Amino acid sequence: MALRSPTLFSGAFLLLAIAYTAYFDIKVRTDPDAAEDRFDALAAAGAPRRAAPFGERAITLHIENGATAEEVAPLKARVAEAEVARARYQRGADLLREALSSGWVNEINDIDRVGYENRLGRAYILAGKIEEAVSIFASFLELAGDAAADPALAEDDELSLYYADRVIDAASVFAGAINHTDPYKISSGSIEQMLATTNHMATLGGFYSMRKGNEYAAAGLLSSAYETRKRVLGAEHQNTVQLTLILGPLYAKMGRLEDAEKIYLDAFHAQERVKGPNSPDLSLYLKLLAGIYEQQNRFTEAQALYEHIRGLFQDAFGAQRYAINRELDRRSHINRPVSQFFPLEPDYAPSDLVSAAEFSIPTSKAPTIDEMKIRLAADQDADPREANLPVRLAQLISLCRSESGERIALRSGYRSYRTQRVLHELNEDRGTVTPAGVSEHQTGLATDINVNDRFMRQTDRAFQCFEENAFRYGFILSYPPGNDYLPGKDTYEPWHWRYVGIQTAQLYREAGPHNQPQEFLAALPCYQERAANGLFPNAGETDICQADVRLADGAEEEDAAEETPIVAAFPPPDPAKAARILNEDAKPVRGRH
Repeated sequence: MALRSPTLFSGAFLLLAIAYTAYFDIKVRTDPDAAEDRFDALAAAGAPRRAAPFGERAITLHIENGATAEEVAPLKARVAEAEVARARYQRGADLLREALSSGWVNEINDIDRVGYENRLGRAYILAGKIEEAVSIFASFLELAGDAAADPALAEDDELSLYYADRVIDAASVFAGAINHTDPYKISSGSIEQMLATTNHMATLGGFYSMRKGNEYAAAGLLSSAYETRKRVLGAEHQNTVQLTLILGPLYAKMGRLEDAEKIYLDAFHAQERVKGPNSPDLSLYLKLLAGIYEQQNRFTEAQALYEHIRGLFQDAFGAQRYAINRELDRRSHINRPVSQFFPLEPDYAPSDLVSAAEFSIPTSKAPTIDEMKIRLAADQDADPREANLPVRLAQLISLCRSESGERIALRSGYRSYRTQRVLHELNEDRGTVTPAGVSEHQTGLATDINVNDRFMRQTDRAFQCFEENAFRYGFILSYPPGNDYLPGKDTYEPWHWRYVGIQTAQLYREAGPHNQPQEFLAALPCYQERAANGLFPNAGETDICQADVRLADGAEEEDAAEETPIVAAFPPPDPAKAARILNEDAKPVRGRH
């Protein structure tokens, strides 16, 4: 038999290949299952660009063959990922939105659903649809609740932690999409929709501003919200002013001092028009602006602002408002410092605890437990029924609830040394629950504040109200941005307000070092004596009162609280004055610090 030519075999093979290719092409063009199989194979092989057209064809064929929205939704979700991978972000977002709008979403578990919503939000960011993206991630942050403040507070709530983690992961995408030096211009939708977007931006920006490494995302979101509110609501609207208390410190931390100066000036002039030129509330914005001037070595301008603050306080509260504190032992006093540098004694316990609920203070837990108790801390030179911590806290909450429209409640008050030790041991390395003896809650003077059933955040209107007015009622923010008073990486706590008495709180606002409450309290006798004699720190000069404050090594363990006092203002306590421990066997309630 004659041998067949190799050319003949090659031609036959080529014809078969052409025929198979034609058949396959017809098959994937007409058979939805074949098109879907081809898509899945290419996607699994890491070729999303080649896979996406087959996925799109499969979706169309399935729909043409009568498939329901629920039946085609899983395929849409998979194809959406391929479309995003080939930079067709809007198409990917459309497919995910259609899938999540179908009944299919009810068939998947919560974690998977949030995962798809997260992909939708990220696709929106990449597509430039910032309004839609911030709506998704702001809702995530709200659903995360307290897990956003501290993962330890979520305990075994996997979903809350997952929400919080998705918000954290989105920061880098927001940073790449929004130029922090050129705010995103919200221009679409009704005024109500635009303002809703600014609310979402502020919520996310405020969260990111508290996290190291997320400054660019925070600045982009917050500046966009600020500029839009200023344009739509006006510079004098309190929602506009509110953002300066978040954006200004962020700009300062980023070294953008000129930007911080500008928005502080805007805020001051806005509040001056709203509250009047003689309101002590202006002191907050004057002090922030003076701090920026000092960082710029503009000491003459800073000094002028400090003197303006003193003039406001003298007119509002009188010339002789500070008495010299001649007490030698401040260990039981309401204005003693408490931190890892100034620990409490193990046997310290207040003897005048009262139920917060008895003074009409809203509580977030059963009013009978110790955590819902606070010290009476009544003034010695006034009617103790009217001049005390609970009355003033109730007044402050009532004011801020009225101004903000938000639900405000006491979350944590007194916690004993033993309870704090149990919490610290249970917490291990999760979160920043401090060792016993280091928490202000042991004094009965500290109050953690809830807003809308979660920890107060700096983006809440209530926080602005507390910042402006707390000093009038004797409260200060114990753990401001950048503090190192507590063990842990991030110890800024916008929800933790501590009672020090009205005179001390006023002096701290008027003459204390900005955002250094523990240093101020440690040197309080010096500040009181100098203020009583009309002597105040000058801008650009060494603060004499701080020169004598010595910080020792932090108290890492409970027994550190028994060590020698740290500053001369704290001589050893008299054992006879030790108060009894209250309800030590009560079940502990998880909390911060």
